[in-house]
Amino acid sequence: MYLSELFIIICMTILIGFWFDSMKVNETARIIGAKICRKNNVQFLDETVHLSSIKLAKNKHGQLKIIRKYKFEFTNSEFHRYAGELTLAGRVLQSSHMDVYRLNDIDSQEY
Repeated sequence: MYLSELFIIICMTILIGFWFDSMKVNETARIIGAKICRKNNVQFLDETVHLSSIKLAKNKHGQLKIIRKYKFEFTNSEFHRYAGELTLAGRVLQSSHMDVYRLNDIDSQEY
């Protein structure tokens, strides 16, 4: 076996491992997004999150980690969609953000 073939095999193994890890982190982000929505009494739309950025950075303990940001949408009514964002270092939630939303969508009622 030549050195170049060995190098290609190692690179492919690393890429496949990264892909599997990314799928697990995506599923973790989806579960966290659903829990945050449930906790805030809103509906997690489309039951999905999507990756918006990925970078290498240090976490709050100074360790080098892959930082991924995921976006999702939620609603508290059937008329408005709001955005949310999750930041994960590895599989650990670092921060979350949800757009401001109305608690009651009673726009047309008069008292």
